[in-house]
Amino acid sequence: MSAESTGSGGMRAAAAAWPAPGTVLGRGRYRLLAEVGHDDRSGARLWRGRDSVLERDVALTVFVARPGDTGAAERIRAAVARAMRSARLETAGAARVLDVLEPETGAGPTVAAVVAEWTPGRDLVELVQQDLPPPAVAASMLAPLAGAVDDAHRAGLVLGCDHPERIRVTPDGHARLAFPGPPPDAGPRDDVRGLGAALYLLLTGRWALDGGSTVLPTAPRGPDGTLVSPRSLHPSVPLELSTLALRSLAGSGTGGVHTGAAVQRVLERSATDDTDAATDGSGRAAVWHGPDEDTPQPPEQRKKLRIGVAMLAVASLLIIGWFGVQFASIFTDGSGGPPPVVVEGPPPGPPAPPDAPAPQPAVAAPVRIDDLEVYDISEDAGADNAEDVELVADGDPGTEWSTDNYFEPFPAYREGLGVMLGFDEPVTPESLVIESSSDGTVVEIRAASSADADLDETTLLGTATLREGRTEIPLQSGEPTRDLLVWITDLAETEDGNQSELSEVSVLRAR
Repeated sequence: MSAESTGSGGMRAAAAAWPAPGTVLGRGRYRLLAEVGHDDRSGARLWRGRDSVLERDVALTVFVARPGDTGAAERIRAAVARAMRSARLETAGAARVLDVLEPETGAGPTVAAVVAEWTPGRDLVELVQQDLPPPAVAASMLAPLAGAVDDAHRAGLVLGCDHPERIRVTPDGHARLAFPGPPPDAGPRDDVRGLGAALYLLLTGRWALDGGSTVLPTAPRGPDGTLVSPRSLHPSVPLELSTLALRSLAGSGTGGVHTGAAVQRVLERSATDDTDAATDGSGRAAVWHGPDEDTPQPPEQRKKLRIGVAMLAVASLLIIGWFGVQFASIFTDGSGGPPPVVVEGPPPGPPAPPDAPAPQPAVAAPVRIDDLEVYDISEDAGADNAEDVELVADGDPGTEWSTDNYFEPFPAYREGLGVMLGFDEPVTPESLVIESSSDGTVVEIRAASSADADLDETTLLGTATLREGRTEIPLQSGEPTRDLLVWITDLAETEDGNQSELSEVSVLRAR
């Protein structure tokens, strides 16, 4: 890996047609076979080549500057110098640099090349043009590449994974930086944004950065210039992956994701745990296997199991009650009435008038809930399962509304999420009862001036950590309100991540 590996005899094609298949570089060692892409930002041509000494295919990132273009020649020298430093990096998500051909100048163009291991499979452009992988498969594909970004940054290097034709997907379904040699002005932030752009591409088929492949459609933007979320384009995209793509693409100081390790962690957790994606020779997901016996049950099966257990418990209570009645009848007198029972009561007072009605204790009465909607203050389109929110007040504890399944607990992606309850008249609630199977969920109950009030405009009335089953939450007295917010600040932990369910919500007020 030195200047001796280049030479003026390495270029056999005319400058006007250079480079072309059959051209050799490095004193005749590397023969160009086929051009597979190009990165016009740095004048890089991406070639599949052949190492005639070791008889193996190699990847060549070939830099070309026009004769007399001193600025481009200097950029090539800077890119090659950076590639030399990256030769010590060995990581699964990036092809290993084998050789560096330093800039070769003469009467023709300035030429240099970075030689790396050949990565079989296909690049991201070819992959998405054929078909988009399922979101979980996309996450699994990109996780090794995110790991390579983290490895490079820990070593003080820049990977250069912000161009779709530099990244190839292997036959076993792993994305890999196949053509090392990033532009000289690229920094670590560009690597993270490249990961976000690659994820956006696999989820939507659109490229979200400047200078990508000309055959790919660009990512759409809203009226304010912000990227449209992948989930808005494809509702089947999980919230975690949609948010990860946007936050990885965000610029500095915008609260985005800034490290490859953070991206890798979410990608690995987003990859489906109970399915396995096999791939064909193209790198596309081809076969899906069902869960093994040791794989956690999916949410639908767990829901049915809980309902079955609840029905069994009710039946057991009925049977026990029937036996109790039969047992008690043994001790009744001949008239069939129960034996006298002494009950301790309040101290005696003055006798009540004969016709006075017996005093009735104050009993909390349920409040009719007339309106329900998911309360979401995030900017991501599509509130969690909004179509099911009516189930929290349908009188059937066997149905429920649930949040999405989050692979990172709040507030990693959201400050919280809630359900806004609306009443037909102002009420002063005394307590709120929640029936839920999501043990450990933390909720706040807040009075709101309207259904779309900002969170900081609401008033905290009570808070609780839900138990499995029924949880009653006493509320502080305050002004009557038409809107009451059940605000979830911490989700329950599940086998698959973090998710909470609300089966029934009841609001009580004193008569």
